[in-house]
Amino acid sequence: MRTTDAGGKRRWLRLPPAFEWCRDYQRAWLLADGITGLLIVTIAIPLSIGMAEVAGVAPVVGLYTCVFPLVAYAAFGSSRHLVLGLDASTAAMVAATLGPLAASDPQRYVTLANMLALLVGIVCLLAGFLRLGSIAEFLSTASLLGYQAGLAVTVIVNQLPRLLRVPTRGDSTNERFVGLLRSLDETHFASLVIGAGVLATVVFARRWHPHIPAAFGLLVVASLIVSQGWVNDGVQLIGEIPSGAPPLAWPSVSWSDLIDLLPAALAIALVASADTLASARAFAARSDYSIDPNRELAGLGAANVVSGLSGGIPASASAARTAVAESTGARTPLASIVAALALLVVLTTLTRPLELVPIAALAAVVIAAIARLVDVSAFRRLWRQERREFVVASATAIVVILVGVLQAIAVALAVALLRWLGERRRSRRA
Repeated sequence: MRTTDAGGKRRWLRLPPAFEWCRDYQRAWLLADGITGLLIVTIAIPLSIGMAEVAGVAPVVGLYTCVFPLVAYAAFGSSRHLVLGLDASTAAMVAATLGPLAASDPQRYVTLANMLALLVGIVCLLAGFLRLGSIAEFLSTASLLGYQAGLAVTVIVNQLPRLLRVPTRGDSTNERFVGLLRSLDETHFASLVIGAGVLATVVFARRWHPHIPAAFGLLVVASLIVSQGWVNDGVQLIGEIPSGAPPLAWPSVSWSDLIDLLPAALAIALVASADTLASARAFAARSDYSIDPNRELAGLGAANVVSGLSGGIPASASAARTAVAESTGARTPLASIVAALALLVVLTTLTRPLELVPIAALAAVVIAAIARLVDVSAFRRLWRQERREFVVASATAIVVILVGVLQAIAVALAVALLRWLGERRRSRRA
């Protein structure tokens, strides 16, 4: 299972990591991998549907992103535990990119999202082939910390109107926040009760029993409450979810669309790569094995290419699902393959129950998941030890909230470039 960087480009192309873990697989591992795969699905369903809403696509698109891409990463990625899925960072960047391009056309929006995933995958594959695994570290830790905090605030402000069932007003985050405050008197009581109950229970369960898939169980309970007529006074539901396997098709867009999508694809590839490599290294260190950064890029790239060709959108590492894989004793990426197969069964036979999930409950799940991106302890540590890094993190967060997601990435890249140039100048003087 140990994957190193030796062997050169030819070995990287000839022997995907799946050959290694399949060759060494032991029957005793099968139970742990199988149970882990089923647990991953219980987390993936609510999070994927919720993050699809953040990305501005239909819930089923979020589910599509967690079927074939998981298999692709299991074949080409080098981590034993890493699980891919819809991530808040990539979902928000998809929405920021496609909103101005889709012209309120839902079908065009989805097609552009599919092509964006395909472009992100191609960029990651090229970076892996060229052995550019270290380039994902170009963004500083402080920049990523601030980016995630600002992103969390932005997504929460966007989700609160859905939890309260009040109209959304304004285009920017502050305008929507002010609009939310002015609309509080229009709060729908039943939606508030459902959303607040789900949010409080998820937070409590995470603190006392972090490995229990509370979100999935709560969505089931909320669906039962609504379907039985106990609380259905104007509560909005997810609605129709198409049944069937992910559609396989090439997203048809124009050359001008490709040119418009390419800058966002590069930005998403950079953020997704940094997040994926950081997560893969952290979990590998805890379990005492190594990962190959270039193969991680290959796995991420293959997953996104497959996502774009199967109706999905850009994907990256999922910390929640990866933590489940590690804590439940997964031994190989077979757990991801089991999860993909189980989700395929859900898509083909069990979409009807998902249609009854209240939007307020889904918004609560998203808020609970996204709030974890605000690492208050890390900000405190920077304030005490590295004030300059604290300023970088805070400034990045403010840019995300007040200006936009993609603009914040541009600022973070500019800061990283200036730092790199400064370090080179100092090294030359020395």
